[in-house]
Amino acid sequence: MANKVDLVLFGATGFTGLHCIPYLHKLTKENGRNLTWAVAGRSKSRLEQILKDIGNKIEADLSSTPVIVADINDYDSLLKMAQQAKVVLSCCGPYSLLGEGVVKACIASGAHYVDVTGEPEFMEKMQLEYHEEAVKKGVYAVSACGLDSIPSDLGVVYMEQQFEGTLNSVEVYMKTWTEGSVKGPILNYGTWHTLVESLSNIETLKEIRAKLWKDKIPKFEPRLALKKLPHKPKDQSLEGWAVPFPGADPSVIRRTQRYLYEEEDRRPVQATVYFLLPNFLSVLAMGVFGVIFLLMCRFNFGRRLLKDYPEIFSFGMCSKKSPSEEMIENTWFQLNLYGEGWKEKLADKNDQYTTPVNQRIAGKVKGRNPGYGATCIALILSAITILTEKDKLAGNGKGGVYSPGATFFKTSLVKQLNENKVTFEIIETQAVAK
Repeated sequence: MANKVDLVLFGATGFTGLHCIPYLHKLTKENGRNLTWAVAGRSKSRLEQILKDIGNKIEADLSSTPVIVADINDYDSLLKMAQQAKVVLSCCGPYSLLGEGVVKACIASGAHYVDVTGEPEFMEKMQLEYHEEAVKKGVYAVSACGLDSIPSDLGVVYMEQQFEGTLNSVEVYMKTWTEGSVKGPILNYGTWHTLVESLSNIETLKEIRAKLWKDKIPKFEPRLALKKLPHKPKDQSLEGWAVPFPGADPSVIRRTQRYLYEEEDRRPVQATVYFLLPNFLSVLAMGVFGVIFLLMCRFNFGRRLLKDYPEIFSFGMCSKKSPSEEMIENTWFQLNLYGEGWKEKLADKNDQYTTPVNQRIAGKVKGRNPGYGATCIALILSAITILTEKDKLAGNGKGGVYSPGATFFKTSLVKQLNENKVTFEIIETQAVAK
């Protein structure tokens, strides 16, 4: 392969990876693009078979798609893969166990890197250990470019950009649902494995953050406190009970807002993220499950049980058997975002307001097939945006390890997502009644 391929999908035979292939075929040819792409993984024969099977399914000839053999346990093969790519899209997790070698190989080779992880420990460790080298190489390494955490992170950025004045805070309420009477697991086993590994690294994460951020951002008033207890949203159109979202989104949003404060001279937006459950019985069940899950994640024996018996410990939401195509295609996600702030702007980002908030804004992010449709679209468009809008990226095109909101703050990524049915919209803006 004499010339570099624009996009290389690593982990293409995994569940998320193989669902990326149809979108790669489509998105690399849209809007006048003529981008090249390849697939990579351990087995050449399996990669070729996947291309044949998916090509038949989407009625496209994928036989000429380049195939690159690369093994996650063979750094030299990862290096050779990265040397053939302009951007590597990694779908090989859990990233805390399998991701660092790919990031290291990409930066060493001068290839950009994107992934779909939702593991804060991995993301922040990569920023701590590889940011300076990425800047020297002029390459970007951007994690959380899937459902974790494009909708919430870019959703908060989008709200701030559409707010006339100064946005102080945003509350995010997330829900998922499945249409029809489809039964079966909704999560792939790899997602479950990643969750287990992520929650077992909480103490390590504290150590990383102490090294990564030695200076604290000033506190801005009024403070947005996380509602730790189950509650009903103020918006009565949102049915169900809200509980704090246990995923990576809050930490990713904080990374973005820190970047915007330190590098873009903007007042940081405070944000909390909640997940909506249909009834209080679900809240109680999730509470019991959460306590047991966290306790088991602390011990090797507990983690082994969680990995061996996902059907039992996830109450059927996850299985070693992959979700059916009918299930994932009929699953939806929606984020409702509620922000408040002031119509007026102050002269300096550190200035404190002495008056109550006087302006509110509400927005929504919505899409189908969150884990294996919207996630694939977001991942691929993130990679394409790095290729096509590098001068608009975080650090003015100089490279680095960033969150998605920081990376794509000035780009057209939200517009591209809207064009591909991952929709961002403002519902209303109104003055606060005195």
